[in-house]
Amino acid sequence: MSKIANMLNMLQILKDKEIHSISSLAENLEVSERMIRQYKLELEQAGIYLKSFTGKYGGYQLNQNSNFLKIENEVKEKMYIVMKKAIFNKNKVKIKYDSVNSGITQRIIHPAELFVYIDKWYIAAFCELRNEIRLFKLENIKEYEVLADVYTDKNIIKK
Repeated sequence: MSKIANMLNMLQILKDKEIHSISSLAENLEVSERMIRQYKLELEQAGIYLKSFTGKYGGYQLNQNSNFLKIENEVKEKMYIVMKKAIFNKNKVKIKYDSVNSGITQRIIHPAELFVYIDKWYIAAFCELRNEIRLFKLENIKEYEVLADVYTDKNIIKK
């Protein structure tokens, strides 16, 4: 499985608020204990904090004060994974987006970052339609298709 999928699966395991040993997490995800420690660091960089417990009954537990937003809907979870992969590979993504102001529009975006704001997932991306960087709420993306086209980091806004 991909790193992102493993990290999401790790969060699914930790959602029960129990303490899970590093070795049991590694066994469940079929990765090394070192990778579990790496996943923890990367989750914390994303604002998802895990409590660490040492000793015989030590391990990790999802911090109850974490800003982690549950992705309940399988479709949205899949979209999250696909968008993360598109960001990593710098693929353009064609979306049908339901905007409050414009209604449903078709756009090609260059996804840059996924984040949570007020309990909603957003993607920051350069929008070819508007020729500027925009924020798109994941729940308002009605359809999406990752394109083979790759974008560069140097988006030039045409005036």
